[in-house]
Amino acid sequence: MASGNGPDEAARRPGLLSFPIHPALVAAYPILYLFARNLGEVDPAEVVGPLVVSIGLAVALVAGFRLLRVGTRRAALIASIVAVVILFFGQFVEAVRPLRVTETRLLIAWFGVAFVLVIVVLRVRRDLAAVTALVNLIAGVVVAFQLVTIVSGLAGRPPSTAGAPAATASPTAAPSVRPPTDAGQRDVYYLVVEDYGSQRTIGQYLGIEDDGFFSWLTDKGFEVLPDTRSNYGRTPLSMASSLNMTYLDEVARAQGPNSDSYAPVNEMVKFSAAARFLKERGYAIAQLGSQYYLTARGGLADVNPVFRQTSDFLAVLYESTVLPPIATRLGFGDAFSERRLNYEAATWGLDEFPKLRDLPGPKFVFYHLFVPHHPFVVDANGNYVTARDDAKRTPREQYQTQWSFVHRELRKLIEPLLALPEAERPIIIFTTDEGPNPEGMPTIEGDLDWSQATDAQLDQKFSIFAAYYLPGVSDSGLYPGLSSVNSFRLVFNHYFDADLPLLPDRNYIHRDKHHPYVLTDVTDRLPPPTR
Repeated sequence: MASGNGPDEAARRPGLLSFPIHPALVAAYPILYLFARNLGEVDPAEVVGPLVVSIGLAVALVAGFRLLRVGTRRAALIASIVAVVILFFGQFVEAVRPLRVTETRLLIAWFGVAFVLVIVVLRVRRDLAAVTALVNLIAGVVVAFQLVTIVSGLAGRPPSTAGAPAATASPTAAPSVRPPTDAGQRDVYYLVVEDYGSQRTIGQYLGIEDDGFFSWLTDKGFEVLPDTRSNYGRTPLSMASSLNMTYLDEVARAQGPNSDSYAPVNEMVKFSAAARFLKERGYAIAQLGSQYYLTARGGLADVNPVFRQTSDFLAVLYESTVLPPIATRLGFGDAFSERRLNYEAATWGLDEFPKLRDLPGPKFVFYHLFVPHHPFVVDANGNYVTARDDAKRTPREQYQTQWSFVHRELRKLIEPLLALPEAERPIIIFTTDEGPNPEGMPTIEGDLDWSQATDAQLDQKFSIFAAYYLPGVSDSGLYPGLSSVNSFRLVFNHYFDADLPLLPDRNYIHRDKHHPYVLTDVTDRLPPPTR
């Protein structure tokens, strides 16, 4: 076997185009691609580490093969092949998924082709300058395209400031500063669980049995709207709207239909009008950060525990590699997966919540719990469920178990708040951002295409529940169709004489993940909310 330099390769000095930079480019591409596809949901700082490690390992591979007396260009080509094998397996699996080939056979084919390519690179006797130049060119073009996408996207982000973005400024969403409240003012809690759905739709579409949680809330003094509506069908849009008590028409007009930047709505969540309203009135702001970049950190928060990882970027990147199937076969299972991240973040948040509850008031506490949103990671006792065991459960069993887990844990969180003397009991808005994604949704470029959704799919996505604990209020003014955009308006009117008019309850779909500002009113396609 020829191990090193071919006669022509050793004789020539490498030209600029044939200098092998492609291993670094190949190693960087999957990371940049994933970042470019999720600019609004990933902290750029989380991308630096994986880039450095991936590129560093690729360069180290080249150096290692050089120590084995393999020529530079050959060593670089082998390093790029190894990088593709490790980093691109997830994309390969998605491409051949319609063929329904087992993962084991895909692994054998994947490594088999790579082995053959390595042998060819080592055995070929001709000069590899042209091949190197071609691979450099291809890798350079695809990486440059991702960099352009990233730079243009980041350039469109508004700067983080201590104030609210212009999109949230309005006479109703940003009242003038008033004197601080007295120390006896009630705390305000905003508890948001992810992708929960309404009592009707989880039974109608998912077959989930009511475990008595809604009745428990009613018995505890909550006024429950079991079948109301979210205003938008995607978390950043929905939360920006509800926390700022406004629709997103102005943001959509300013961004335009071709924008895929979530920066404006992310900033609206970070510097929300609801938090500003209460901060101006002497409230401390406490935000319990989720693992989700959108709600990990509050720009106005005085207290803000943050989970060790503020997006699932690393977990998604890991799961796109060849490492998870290998780890499973070696007995490591889901050790570094998105599943494990979601479980650890959820249990961490539930443990942290009592610390915020015990802070002196008056305070506004915002807690975003990222379940029962998939992946389905708990069993009936709240223990972690591996991907392999989860695959044995039906969709109904998966959601029912996680749904019941949320109920059990939230009872533990809420009961101490209601055990306080009546004058000290807090105001609680307990709701969700949107319903779960329906089965059989049409897709476009791998993302859900809401412009093609059926009426039933829209019903499942937009129908949610909301429960309000409004101590000291004799007539709440709540009604079955009160949507999320009006939650804080109603509460602030009751307790702060804010005189904020309630907005019409409307519902808007976005076209797809990459066109968040192509919004269509679908209110008339949804059934009227029931009580």
